[in-house]
Amino acid sequence: MRTSLRILGALTATTIAAIALPLLSTTEAQAVRFTGGNLVVYRVGTGAGALTNATAPVFLDEFTPTGTKVQSIALPTTESDGNSPLTAVGQSRSEGLISTSPNGHYVTLTGYSAAPGAAGPAGASLTASDPTAVGRVVGVVDANGTADTSIVLDSADTAKIVRSAATVNGDRVWATGGNGGIVTTTIGSSTVSTVAGSATSNLNAVSVQGDQLFTSGILEHRLAKVGTGTPTGSATVTDLAGLPDNLLTFGCAFLDLTAADYSGTGFDTLYVANASSRGGTVDKYRFAGSTWTLAGTAAVEGATGLVADVDGAAVSLAVTTPTKLLALSDPAGSAATFTPAAAVTLATAPANAEFRGVALAPTADPGPSVFVRAPASGDTVDISASSVPVTAYVDGPSAVTGVKVKIGSGAFVNATKGAGHVWTASVPTAGLSAGNATLTVAATDANGTTNGTRSIKLTGQSANTLTVGKYSWTDARITRTGAWKNYAAPTAPGKKGITSKAKGDTATASFSGGKLVITFGTSPKAGKVKVKVDGKSTTLDLYKAAVGTLVKAFTVSGSGTHSVKVTVLGTKNANSKGAAVFLAVLQVK
Repeated sequence: MRTSLRILGALTATTIAAIALPLLSTTEAQAVRFTGGNLVVYRVGTGAGALTNATAPVFLDEFTPTGTKVQSIALPTTESDGNSPLTAVGQSRSEGLISTSPNGHYVTLTGYSAAPGAAGPAGASLTASDPTAVGRVVGVVDANGTADTSIVLDSADTAKIVRSAATVNGDRVWATGGNGGIVTTTIGSSTVSTVAGSATSNLNAVSVQGDQLFTSGILEHRLAKVGTGTPTGSATVTDLAGLPDNLLTFGCAFLDLTAADYSGTGFDTLYVANASSRGGTVDKYRFAGSTWTLAGTAAVEGATGLVADVDGAAVSLAVTTPTKLLALSDPAGSAATFTPAAAVTLATAPANAEFRGVALAPTADPGPSVFVRAPASGDTVDISASSVPVTAYVDGPSAVTGVKVKIGSGAFVNATKGAGHVWTASVPTAGLSAGNATLTVAATDANGTTNGTRSIKLTGQSANTLTVGKYSWTDARITRTGAWKNYAAPTAPGKKGITSKAKGDTATASFSGGKLVITFGTSPKAGKVKVKVDGKSTTLDLYKAAVGTLVKAFTVSGSGTHSVKVTVLGTKNANSKGAAVFLAVLQVK
């Protein structure tokens, strides 16, 4: 068994349903966007000098399935636009484990919040440093090749040797490594929760495969399921039955190829980059109802990073070593045997640089990159203030022409571009109700529009919400659109109401109470009006032969904030001499 921890690897989320294109197919590259079916390799070092215990720059190298290099994407080495530097310790080969999200849209990776050349205490590597002094970074990279590295893990629970991270949707992430457990957080959040493990844990990687979080470790938890699904709180780590005690798993891929079903995941076939033997192997296991059984092995010296894809009955494997990107094939993936031909070299790492993990290239519809940073996912937002501040990191291959933001079913408001690629907006709270809501950031460029969304919780009551009381329709908390004018309304506070005869003019308000009473003015020149309360519409005719009033009550159900919208219809009955609408009093009871 290897005793050195200088081993690379990657756990990769792979199922038949999650992969849109086979590993051995090609598609045309689009500018700097990743190409579906290509491979992405985590590389450490520029090649300008030998790797040492100091930190070195990190690159994501994209290769076609036949090994042609497409591009190299450099991760930040300085702080900018709220992004942290993301570097790796040059001689810590257990770092650099990457994974693709189950939806295929993101690659997740880790590093250190330090400039190239940084060292730890007394000249040791940063793996010996305290995360509270030097933060560990999670990077989320999308199909445009845009990286958000704003997640800096600097709590005492963070792994010292940060090795890998995973995401489901490009927002929430899980991260782990040596001397620390599995932690989770979201982009823009300062709250980090421990899911499993402790400061004495020595874990290699996390991945979300299908809908399940997995991890692997050294000496314990050789390969294990973490809780059920994708837990965000404390979870039980359950080792896979049947795997050997000396297994040292770095890269692995679960697949659904037969009718067998491991623990409700649907998985039945497993490929493992096993570093327990000195040379390194790629092992295949099959699930047989209660346990995993070895189905064959292939010697691949230094094999640790691994990703798999399915094309018909065959399974294609890409494997990384510190010096090479290799290809293996299992022609009969569903069979209980694994006797592949010798690995084929697809690419060789440059001198003075090393490969670490490997993943499938992320893909998504064209459009800008959108990473919402504030409010953080799941944040509680007090809507008693007049507006909610929103921040997003927006970038892409083409110039961004506009960014809009809304909360729930509210109207979009335009965001403003600040320095670099950071956009901000203030979303009015008028009309918002307490409860769960979706924040949407819509960014547009020449290629299309991308919507970045996240769930938040609204609390309190909007400053523009009318509480129990009597109000004139001239009140500043009532939103009016169109050509409304004031008129004398003796029963209204301030003795003023509002009137309009222009079709489509509206008056909208939010209120908190159990009943709404509206006093309308009636007149020989009055027309028809539509009143919508909590989405339910009523049409009223305000015509009367003599000037007077019409009082209409609307009962609402449930606590919280309700809405009312009055619309001038511009229509009248045959007896009326006009289509005017007169709004005198709005009373909340």
